[in-house]
Amino acid sequence: MLSPDLPIAKLEEDGLNRGSFAESLAKTLVQYSFPSSLTIGLYGEWGSGKTSLLNMVFENVERIDDGVVVLRFNPWLCSDPKQLVTQFFKQMATAIKLKKRAADKAWELIDQYADILGATSVIPVAGEIVAAFTKVLTKKAEEETKERTNDLQESKNQIIKKLKDEKIKIIVSIDDIDRLSEEEIVAVFQLVKSLADFPNTIYVLAFDYDVVVRALGKVQHGDGKEYLEKIVQVPFEIPAPNIDDIHEALFSKLNRILGDIPEEDWDKETWVELFQQGIKNYIRSIRDVIRYTNVFSLKYELLKNETSVVDLLGLTCLQVFEPTVYSKLPSYKDILCGERRSFSHERQKETEEKVERAINRIAPDDGSVTDLEATKNILGTLFPGIKTNMGWLYGVGRGYSHRDSIIRNSIAAPECFDRYFALTLENGAIPTATVRRMVFESSESELAEETMQVYREGKIVRLLEAIEAYAGAGDGRIIDVERTAIIIKVLSCNWSSFEVEDGGFFTVPFAWRLLYCVDPLLKRMDSKARASLMCSIFENEKVQVSTVALLLQDFENQLGRYAENARESADAVLPLDAVLKLEAIFKERAVKAIDSKVVLRQYHGLRFLWLLEQIAPETAADKKKSMVTDDVSLVKIIDECTSRGSVAVRIVAKTRTVDRDRLSEFVDLGEAYQRVKKFATENQFFDLPRDEQMSAVAFILIVEREPVESSLKDCIAEDAIIRVLDQMKSKIEIEDTQRD
Repeated sequence: MLSPDLPIAKLEEDGLNRGSFAESLAKTLVQYSFPSSLTIGLYGEWGSGKTSLLNMVFENVERIDDGVVVLRFNPWLCSDPKQLVTQFFKQMATAIKLKKRAADKAWELIDQYADILGATSVIPVAGEIVAAFTKVLTKKAEEETKERTNDLQESKNQIIKKLKDEKIKIIVSIDDIDRLSEEEIVAVFQLVKSLADFPNTIYVLAFDYDVVVRALGKVQHGDGKEYLEKIVQVPFEIPAPNIDDIHEALFSKLNRILGDIPEEDWDKETWVELFQQGIKNYIRSIRDVIRYTNVFSLKYELLKNETSVVDLLGLTCLQVFEPTVYSKLPSYKDILCGERRSFSHERQKETEEKVERAINRIAPDDGSVTDLEATKNILGTLFPGIKTNMGWLYGVGRGYSHRDSIIRNSIAAPECFDRYFALTLENGAIPTATVRRMVFESSESELAEETMQVYREGKIVRLLEAIEAYAGAGDGRIIDVERTAIIIKVLSCNWSSFEVEDGGFFTVPFAWRLLYCVDPLLKRMDSKARASLMCSIFENEKVQVSTVALLLQDFENQLGRYAENARESADAVLPLDAVLKLEAIFKERAVKAIDSKVVLRQYHGLRFLWLLEQIAPETAADKKKSMVTDDVSLVKIIDECTSRGSVAVRIVAKTRTVDRDRLSEFVDLGEAYQRVKKFATENQFFDLPRDEQMSAVAFILIVEREPVESSLKDCIAEDAIIRVLDQMKSKIEIEDTQRD
């Protein structure tokens, strides 16, 4: 809900408790009755609520005595001082005509007075009128000027007499005088002092005192303050609004914008921290409230379900009141997001110094930041990873949890940061409503279909991160047991369909992401239910054997089995007896898959062999001898014996390492080289998954290069593999074209 930056129009809209002051001033105006005019000054800075106060005053005036002639004169509608003066009297005549229909002579006299002024340029000085006709003063013109001056003074005298006789009370307000040009400001005060100083007439002038004093002093070439004091008999400072009332007005507007926001989406503790330590320092007037809530309202409507409401409130404060700071934030995403911990004291110190330099660039202590302390407090709250660099004590304020940040769409989560500035979801993001529906509402078939759609859109990692976050959440978003079983089943059944390459050094291996989801989900069930569910998963033919092996190896490792230097975890998901039952199911399915050759048709279908060798070494050894039956199965075996990794020399490079000793357990290496070398020149080779093609080419290149004594002798960069693979494919395409 956007609000125009307009003053309130009615008493009922008063949110700053100024109604009693407005009523008292209105009574004073109505009760005033003297033969001279009275000028009241309402002094207040821009945005202090002068116009709102005037509106309330005059609403009270008309309620107390509707017989008073009220003129709300707007000098902004005039283009120059001369027009300002003439329009004032024209409007005064109209106001009297509308309110006092019997006083025909009064309004007519004032209208004539305006016409006379329209033909002259009038400069009142010390209470007398000196007129200079605007045309070239010939002798005849001089005589006409004197005559017109006499007419002007006589006209004014007639007006004064008529107003006294008719006992007409006039109350005039002139607002925003400080926004006029210096010449127009002087014209207003000359008007009030010399041209319109009528009896029983009250002027209520609203303006910024300092601005008007400077203008009067400059144009009058004297003391502007002294000049003003001669004109304004009753000065009033606009009552400073109670800061609590301003804050209450802010809360009221925010409540209207947010509506019935779910309790779990409102981070109360962080809001209190943001408001008390930062935001409230900037909200000093109703105009501040309007500016702030207007920007927030727009951003909230665009991204209400994709951002943390509280984080958006904090960021909007910087955008509105510290725009130079706000504009720099997108350039420091890597510094601001996440958290920076190092096991090395020296590395930790280097990181902290880097963050410190960045903060000093974002919010320098050079006068460009309006409130440096408030700015740093807001930044420290929005980005907990840098709060110690803001001078905060460790442990004070909210901490950083990646899981919670993902769930809340926090700005501190790298995955969510960009949307706060782009006002749209970043590429790869999944709408929060979609994720929540999938996690908490979709049926099993719907979830399976939606999961595959997310995968096809290239967003499967983001979905898994979200499921992991919700699985470990401890707030109101708890996944019940029934949903837990559905999610684990859908992920397990579809896992082998996800062809996702692992990244570099610092990325989580894709296979681990299944475990990061399954383990915390299982912990939401009792031990018996866990074992029962996993037995049904392992027996499900839709779950590929390689996926079964991935899950089983995780359970084994938690018990300290089949892992180097592993220790049994006190928090193991399954007990040993349950894991042994799963082993038996796995062994039976693994043997069946090898015998049926089905694993050779699956993506990474042989990824279970290592675990089979640990559980049933004799069975595995026997089966390995008969697995290579054709060129396709040979490539599958080579891929099974190839690991992926990264090496950092001058740059970080992705690599593949072929375990030739392990490969020799399946096939003679010389024979394997000759067969795969020939196979790589055939079209059928390029029908295989590209990842398996790369493993085969890696093996060829490693065999063909000069022998080296190095731990990396069987390792080769993926860039080199891709180069050769592309050349091989191009060669075949050229040969096919020539044959055609």
